[in-house]
Amino acid sequence: MKRRFYIAHAVIAAMLAAMSVSHAAPLSAPGEVSGTVSGPSNDIIPVFLYNNEKNVGYGVFAVNGSFRATNMFPGRYDITVQNWSVPSKNTYEMEPMSVEVTSGGQSEVRLSPKLVAPTLNYTGRDVYPGGVKVQSYDEIYPEGQGRRILENSCIVCHGVNFIPDKAASRAGWQAFINLMAHGPADGGLFGSQLIAGPPIVSEERLAPEDIPVLLDYLETNFGPDAPRRAVLQDEWPTLDSEALAKAQFIEYRLPNVPGQASKYAHSPHFGADGMVYVTSGSYIMRVDPTTAEIRRYPLPEGNSTHGLAVDNDGTVWSTGTGNFLSHLDPTTGLVDIYQTTETGLHGNTPAFDSKGDIWFSQLMGNKIGHWSRATDTITYYESPVANANPYGLDIDHDDKVWYVEYFNGAVTRFDPQTRTFRRHETLSRPNSLRRLAVDQQNNVWYGVYGYVGEYGSIGRIDAKTGEVTEIELPIKYSHPYDTRPDASDNIWISSMNYVTKFEPETQKFTVYPTPQRTDMPKLEVTRDGAIWFAPRSASRHGYGAAAVVLYPDKDAIHTLLAIPDPGMSNNHVSNYRGPFTRVTGAVKLSKHGAQNQVDYDDRSAGRPRPGVDSR
Repeated sequence: MKRRFYIAHAVIAAMLAAMSVSHAAPLSAPGEVSGTVSGPSNDIIPVFLYNNEKNVGYGVFAVNGSFRATNMFPGRYDITVQNWSVPSKNTYEMEPMSVEVTSGGQSEVRLSPKLVAPTLNYTGRDVYPGGVKVQSYDEIYPEGQGRRILENSCIVCHGVNFIPDKAASRAGWQAFINLMAHGPADGGLFGSQLIAGPPIVSEERLAPEDIPVLLDYLETNFGPDAPRRAVLQDEWPTLDSEALAKAQFIEYRLPNVPGQASKYAHSPHFGADGMVYVTSGSYIMRVDPTTAEIRRYPLPEGNSTHGLAVDNDGTVWSTGTGNFLSHLDPTTGLVDIYQTTETGLHGNTPAFDSKGDIWFSQLMGNKIGHWSRATDTITYYESPVANANPYGLDIDHDDKVWYVEYFNGAVTRFDPQTRTFRRHETLSRPNSLRRLAVDQQNNVWYGVYGYVGEYGSIGRIDAKTGEVTEIELPIKYSHPYDTRPDASDNIWISSMNYVTKFEPETQKFTVYPTPQRTDMPKLEVTRDGAIWFAPRSASRHGYGAAAVVLYPDKDAIHTLLAIPDPGMSNNHVSNYRGPFTRVTGAVKLSKHGAQNQVDYDDRSAGRPRPGVDSR
């Protein structure tokens, strides 16, 4: 069945009145490809169609031997099954095949892949072009006291494949431990940027008397001659064939170029005009979903991006190394830089409150920052905990600021009115946390990325009682990175190689394997329920920077534009009407010093920037 994209004329008029940035018309006559796939009747086989001219890929699933891809740009597509890196229990190979998609046309193909010995049956986000030895967890990590110490200090943060990917002497492993267990002043992580501060791994997680035992274990099992290994995915999540038959991914790629540095993608966000912006190293990418056009906007030298948020005037704010914030005007290409007051301080995750101000986390500096629109200046607050390292951040519907403590096993609320912090310890400890989000009932959801055990989990903080609960994901070695509610308060979860929907009322999980092996640091959900992410790890192996969208129901797509939902916590700014802040290409300075006092001695502190006012 042919489908047409539409947006109500009233919606278009309202957007054009509010925005000065125009956008292309929706794709009016998309093509479609359907086909059959031979193979075991009970297999769900991913099928991927890629348009090399437009650098757009479509990922669908063959269920009961048939598949269908919709809403396709005209052009020639190469077809593969399971792609070249998708984690899978079974592995298929197929002779190259291509198909021509015409405007408004329907093409049909027959795929005849053959089942071969499994080669992609390992966990994790990484691809090993030179090959990897796949073994069970117990084979790679023999039981004993050394393993228990390793799980609580290293695996709890880095995951199960970080250590076996390396081989080092005892001295080499000692250097790794020193980096994590020493403070910046003693040669630990961030030592070139911070004068003081606690170590990333505290003595609570790695006691001094445990270090010789850990070194013995690492030297014995991961010494200089150890092969490169990855943990076997010996259990696969249950897939819902009905849900996957409806689902479709679309990937918009900016491919890597041989001889040039690999492109990189991290966090997406939407403009009111439906454009998608993605952070990509020292660039911000803009993706037009209706044309597949990608533009890149460079930041001034010495600055890079991490998170971003799009203002209601179409300008783009990002956080990253070298600055608290950067502010891009896509119309002119000009960028304002809000320079850090100290080296070592920078922004991580930004979010707007209802007044149009921006709050952002500062992982390295152990602070949270605030940009005031009224004064166009930045101030910041010290974390009340010495090694909290704030990372993921969101604003609730009462303008309270929530963030996760990266290494400390807590979710913290900051009240800007009273300047007070309230910590909620997570149930799973030790752990490492990445991101969180607020649903429409003001409940806070977070993912437990690093953990001891086989399964990750998501947590919920009840808005009324403050009660913390956690629910285990049905994916082994999942490492849930982000959580994001949709308009129905279903919770979408990004993890290694899977996007998962959780329905709180029924406690049901629906698992969607991604078209590529990757992790996804950030999810964003449109007004229409489309889930966008950037496939970060995939960029390392020829993929390139990209923005990817999952449509849970490809027959319910009304527009390719990524329209934000004004009722969601990630889009408070949609209700702000101005005045707005003009971008002039300036470097803007802020006064040095936190707005609050803390009672710990080992406070993270960098070296003051030249030219910055001091208090």
